Amino acid sequence: MVPLGVLGAGESAQIVGFRRREGGGGPLSCGNGSGRLLHGSRGPGRGRPRDGRPHDGRGQELRLSELGFSPGQTVEVVQSGRGVPFLLKVHDGRMAIDHSVAMEIIVRRKIS
Repeated sequence: MVPLGVLGAGESAQIVGFRRREGGGGPLSCGNGSGRLLHGSRGPGRGRPRDGRPHDGRGQELRLSELGFSPGQTVEVVQSGRGVPFLLKVHDGRMAIDHSVAMEIIVRRKIS
């Protein structure tokens, strides 16, 4: 099992779970204060998320699950590289996530 962030373009994997960070910021924060977030999310220190749920340790897991990143789901890396977001194929769509978020998703590589 490895973080999704280490996979290269063209690789597929099955999501196993999510890494738990100690003392991380709000939902989907990268934990280093850089403010880089998954597109459409709100950063730490900006009140509650739009749905009114409080920030807690499960916020990132919950948000990723709502976006289709749930254990057992297969994802394919369409694009990866330094300085660019990870472009992933999830279900029938594509989604871009920050490298730091991809490193929080634990996967099992699929061997073709």
